[in-house]
Amino acid sequence: MENAKILIVDDKIENLIVLEVLLEEIENIKIIRALSGFEALEKILKHDFALILMDVQMPEMDGFETIEMMKKTNKGRYIPVIFISAIYKDDFYKIRGVKSGGIDFITKPIIDEILIGKVNIFLELYRQKQELQHIIIELKEALGNVQQLQGLIPICSSCKKIREDKGYWSSVEDYISRNSKVMFSHTVCDDCMKKLYPETFKRILKKRKKK
Repeated sequence: MENAKILIVDDKIENLIVLEVLLEEIENIKIIRALSGFEALEKILKHDFALILMDVQMPEMDGFETIEMMKKTNKGRYIPVIFISAIYKDDFYKIRGVKSGGIDFITKPIIDEILIGKVNIFLELYRQKQELQHIIIELKEALGNVQQLQGLIPICSSCKKIREDKGYWSSVEDYISRNSKVMFSHTVCDDCMKKLYPETFKRILKKRKKK
């Protein structure tokens, strides 16, 4: 599984560097920068992000406006967003952040342990989602294999071979193996055991009766 991508957005490069340093201790992530709301929207359309850390106060388009725009896109609709702000600390702005599509709101100065803890939570949720999607794909493939064996299958009444779509004949084992994930183990049925190995079959019957 490839590294989870985190988008960090701030119009001040020094703030982005501080965030990168704080996130360095988290393994298996890739950090991508954006210096404006417009650049963030461009990045969102190009990448699949596990999380966005968004500064609120930015020129031209602030963090709230950026996320409102992002939530209107298919790729950005479900990306979790944590707002970060040194100025907007009142509940009014926190509520606005939630209404615009944010999941959480962190005020500066940032407490390292709180930021790392929250980021790890969202990363774990993202990885669980990725694993679930992988399982769904595998189940769909398995269902497709099962569906391939549905319908009318021409089989020889004498040798029991199956006629393929292209007209040639193959054994039942070959046909099922190529059209499903079924694996075979071989044994001998009672009728064949009775016919081919009658003495052995009698001993087997005796053992069964004792159980």
